[in-house]
Amino acid sequence: MDKSFGTLGEHAILFRKQLMATFNEVIMNHASDHDLVLIAGDLFDRKATPTSVIEAAADTMAKCTTHCVVLPGNHDPVNSGIPSVLAEALHQRDATHVHVAVKREPIPLPKLGLTLYPAPLFRKDDISNQWSWIPERTKEDGFRVALMHGALDSLPNGMIPKDLAKTKDLDLVICGDQHGPSSGDDEASDLFNLDTSRARKLYYAMAPEAQHINQNFTGAYLSIALDKKGSIVNEERIQVGELRFINVHHEFRADENEPTETIKSYFSQFEGRPPELTSIRLTLDGELTSDAFVALQSELNEQIQCWPLLDLRNNINLVDEISTINETEPVIRVLMEAVKENERLNSKMKAKIMELLRLNIGRWN
Repeated sequence: MDKSFGTLGEHAILFRKQLMATFNEVIMNHASDHDLVLIAGDLFDRKATPTSVIEAAADTMAKCTTHCVVLPGNHDPVNSGIPSVLAEALHQRDATHVHVAVKREPIPLPKLGLTLYPAPLFRKDDISNQWSWIPERTKEDGFRVALMHGALDSLPNGMIPKDLAKTKDLDLVICGDQHGPSSGDDEASDLFNLDTSRARKLYYAMAPEAQHINQNFTGAYLSIALDKKGSIVNEERIQVGELRFINVHHEFRADENEPTETIKSYFSQFEGRPPELTSIRLTLDGELTSDAFVALQSELNEQIQCWPLLDLRNNINLVDEISTINETEPVIRVLMEAVKENERLNSKMKAKIMELLRLNIGRWN
């Protein structure tokens, strides 16, 4: 929460409000369906998070009676002061069911028949071993769940072993840090594929909201069911996110006659979505005739009016249309060559020049 969303300008405040709204939705309307809520780090985005935001989160958690454990991550580590402010706010609200884990020590939860092993990050660049402190299993442990924040050692700069459950005799490992699959397809991601996760007893918690343009997924939380023996019997991702970051690339062909229909079809999939919560980056490449380009530009201008957070990157090149204009006139030939070779002219300007040449060629002749 309290992410700046610096690229969104005046719209950023709506995105920040939605982060809090989604948090409230999860805690107030979904947590009661579970016996335990684990927040796997980065509940808050930055060290400068205002106390008012931290207290608003404490208000929400205090109203929900489900036991909850909050883990400090690299964005809200122990030395940022955020965990202590949150713990004090919860204490003032008598929210004894919420535990802010500021130490690497077991948390026994006998009513649930489990012991939790949280590994908070003490500072933003904490690269210390998060699991060596976990003790050997005893009968009193019940089933053993580790709560960590970081990347797997199979990723660049990752440290957490993907076989941690096996090496430390854990029934379940929950990790934060990887927000979600950028493509939006969790089954195609080895990190978020539920079959892979179950096989190694290690799951990445999903982010309830996507938070930047390269995250094309819908925010969700992970719901896991265990039987009385600690075996995983079911898991699913429950989509709750309202923010959308859509990053798409389209390449036009020179012979494409209806580029406007392509664009209309693309934007039709967003009908009914709130434009103020939808950030779209549309990159266009390829080639078009000047007529097609002018028509396309007109359609894009309409879409820009509808989608205030549309970041349009138009890299379309115009195909050479000199053959359609009388090249025998030296002045026309010079003009056309100048248009083609002038790198300071963008595609829109070249298209306008081509259009004016065609309109006026008869007068000049």
